[in-house]
Amino acid sequence: MQKNFFINYSFLRNLEFPSLDYFSRKFILISTILLTIGLTNSIAITNIALTIGFVGLLTALLSKTFKFKRNDTPIGLLFIQNLLSVFGVDIKNSFTNLNPIRLFLPYFILSRLSEKHKAIVNLLGLVTIFTSICIIINAFFGYQITDLFSQHIHFYFPPLHGNSLWSTSVQATGSIVMMLALVFITLSFYHKSIIYYTSALFSFLSLFLIQERSAILGFLIGVMLIPFFVKKFKRKHLVFYYSAVVLIFVFLLQIGFIKQRINQAIKYSTNTSILLRFAQWDAAIKAMPKQDLKTILFGFGLNNADKAILPYKISSFKSICDKYSLHCSSYTKLNGIGCMDSLYFQILIDYGIIGELLLFASIFIILKNNLNAKPISKFSIAFNKSTTIAFVSFLVSSFFFSAFLYIDFVYFLMYLLGLNESIKIWDSSDIINKIKYM
Repeated sequence: MQKNFFINYSFLRNLEFPSLDYFSRKFILISTILLTIGLTNSIAITNIALTIGFVGLLTALLSKTFKFKRNDTPIGLLFIQNLLSVFGVDIKNSFTNLNPIRLFLPYFILSRLSEKHKAIVNLLGLVTIFTSICIIINAFFGYQITDLFSQHIHFYFPPLHGNSLWSTSVQATGSIVMMLALVFITLSFYHKSIIYYTSALFSFLSLFLIQERSAILGFLIGVMLIPFFVKKFKRKHLVFYYSAVVLIFVFLLQIGFIKQRINQAIKYSTNTSILLRFAQWDAAIKAMPKQDLKTILFGFGLNNADKAILPYKISSFKSICDKYSLHCSSYTKLNGIGCMDSLYFQILIDYGIIGELLLFASIFIILKNNLNAKPISKFSIAFNKSTTIAFVSFLVSSFFFSAFLYIDFVYFLMYLLGLNESIKIWDSSDIINKIKYM
């Protein structure tokens, strides 16, 4: 018996328990899987994923494996920008709306992912297909996919503006799908994958069913940029590529509901909603210089600008409507008065000149890091380029979209940037390690 005791004791002494780093990596992997599934489909899954990921990051911090990196700088600048809301005109309201840690959690979770990158991208492709199907069903039947078979089915044509399962805005959905479409289209030039091809096709179709013009504009810019990033294109191929792009867009413009949306943008002088955007931007430009120095530098704070900006917006909108002989008396009854329908003007009124400079600095560093990156593997090269194209397209579409007001879009943007950082680092380091041990 004593002998058995010593054997068991010796066994326990030699037994190696998993380290904190091991648990951290597994928490982050589980969080990443759930985030990939939930970002476009379920706020409940997303919240669970963020909680698990936060535990994973804390565990990494305790095990001393979590360190801030130089490539985290742009996210740090956006974090500081969000904190500027405490300098707003209503400090109590600013603290109520302040949530910088949660907003940027997806980036830090994904950027610390150390395994299963290709599997995660494949899962993202499958989720993109599912999300696109949800958008298509919503556009043609007016229901969410979860309710489709529990109600009377009505087919709509022309289709409604499609939306995903939990998105807070059609604009947010449009920009998310636009970026996903560009990611998988670009990846398809590097890897022959049925998942990538199908994801690209479905997201492309759903993008036009969402009918969000700013997202379509961003997508067009992204498609035009692809040959500059994909070295497989030779000069003789460029003519064929751009000709195909033009023919596809000409064909799409012949579809009634798309043609109508584009014509509304071209004939903006008869479109009240577009003129409202002009009035918002004009009001921001006129209102900000007339504030005190603190407000000019740090903004009104998130959701604090309504009262200060409203008189300028009413004046600008009335002036524009009088110019184009439109009846706009219902303007003052509209909701969302604090929304600028432009990321850049929204940042100006919410966070002032300092916040605007932080935004541009963050954008510059992200683009610089991506363009100067020298990943080794074919997969990391392809994903870095696809993310860069999608990010540039987001910057274009954001001129007509207050992107940071929509939490689901911020989560997605941080997710994509974080995944790109992780793939650039780990995918390349894996290859280096394999070469060392060959």
